[in-house]
Amino acid sequence: MARAKYGWRIAGLIFKAICTAFIIGIFALIAWRIIDSKTTPKEIRHIIPNEILCEAYEKNGGKLTIFTQDQEPFTRVEGKNYGYFHIGDAIFIDEADQIQFTLKYNNSTIERLVIDHSLPMLPARSEDLYDVSVVVMYDLTPENAEDNYGDVEDAVSYERFFPSECISSQKTLYNYRKFVFDGIDVTKRVLAIYVDIYYKGAVNYDEDAYGTILIYDYKTENEAYKLTLGDKNAIKNYEK
Repeated sequence: MARAKYGWRIAGLIFKAICTAFIIGIFALIAWRIIDSKTTPKEIRHIIPNEILCEAYEKNGGKLTIFTQDQEPFTRVEGKNYGYFHIGDAIFIDEADQIQFTLKYNNSTIERLVIDHSLPMLPARSEDLYDVSVVVMYDLTPENAEDNYGDVEDAVSYERFFPSECISSQKTLYNYRKFVFDGIDVTKRVLAIYVDIYYKGAVNYDEDAYGTILIYDYKTENEAYKLTLGDKNAIKNYEK
């Protein structure tokens, strides 16, 4: 009888140990996913140098006026693209008339692409699936602040820009594309700047994008961005 009770006690302890290990494992997995989602891959962590940026850097004695804005980073259209895409690290470089940002999307976004566009099979993560452009909204009547919402004819204009540089990267769950856009003067009567994301197999700029994210609004306060040591090294080590 004593042996039976002892056996049940051992079994109970083993069961508790298994349950504890399972719970710890679940929390560890959740923590890992959170950390993984917030850690940018090394190859796109710093500023991407190009000839335009490096010339501006040298011309200004190793100083650049750079700012960012606090905007909603995710696509948020219910039933269409909720949480599909994330824009991070969007910076505006005054002296170079340049914008840089990182597009991030989960593997599940690719699975949704198959459903949304009736694709015959799941594309590889390494494929260049999305057409990414920037649309700048200009104020044509700066003397009148009441018509800055695009609902008055000839009050605003739109111009689309395409990337001059793109670097790809990926982690276990996430896919990354870091873009550089040149020739965008944010000080030139700009009301807003949007990132448009189209599936490359269905690009039509006259129709709504697959996903759109605001990265600049003239009413939002600019926040200064300081070049990190990694940024400065990337610029200094750039080879034309």
